[in-house]
Amino acid sequence: MIEWYCKVTLPFIQLKNIFTMQAAKSSWKKRIQHWLITRILVVLIRVTGSTTRVRRLNHQVLKSTLEEYGSVIVATWHQNIYFSIWLLRKQELTALISSSDDGQAIYDVFAHYGYQAVRGSTTRGGIQALKQLIKLLKNKTSVAITPDGPLGPPEKIQSGVILLAKYAGVPIIPWHYEAAHQWNLNSWDRHKIPKPFSTIIEAFGEPFHVPKKLLPEDVPVFCEKLETILKELAQKTAEEISNKNKMPKN
Repeated sequence: MIEWYCKVTLPFIQLKNIFTMQAAKSSWKKRIQHWLITRILVVLIRVTGSTTRVRRLNHQVLKSTLEEYGSVIVATWHQNIYFSIWLLRKQELTALISSSDDGQAIYDVFAHYGYQAVRGSTTRGGIQALKQLIKLLKNKTSVAITPDGPLGPPEKIQSGVILLAKYAGVPIIPWHYEAAHQWNLNSWDRHKIPKPFSTIIEAFGEPFHVPKKLLPEDVPVFCEKLETILKELAQKTAEEISNKNKMPKN
């Protein structure tokens, strides 16, 4: 009986051990890949940031709004995440970052440049993330959000950022940047990667206020309003870059 039991169970034990070893190897491989991706991104951002020329538009609005409200929500399109890490690194922002595996690498890059972060989403069941962000904003800590993330559709405002502004009682500051020379990834958001030695213009929009008594049926209206403002800001920034490129070189 014992011999029969061993013959039956031994193959299953061996198979389990094989799967455990394969899982361990896969986990170790993922950790190495994650470490490499994080280090590469950190270096690329620093090299680009150290060689680009940056011009700011309407930056004073951020300072004046912070003085009045204590904290703000900085909103920008998902395609701007990569270099926003460098451009906004001195603004003491807490970033909302996806809780997915891909989000972990972004989280580590943000952390390297001094950001705090909340993992999750203000949509798709992210009630806990929304509560954390409201608490931070009420404690005078500004946050950064990509309202068309984490999965799109691109340049379409989701309701989370409007609800966040409503319940926290602080304004949204639209933000955008354009580079004179950049790559665009073949991703859903056409993510932007500025080229080193490029000229960059970043622009801050005027404060966007959401009433505390905003009715649920009016949330889509405010989503459309903010969407229009962000698109107009992007167009203005693109025009500034275009004009810069047309200027005669000495």
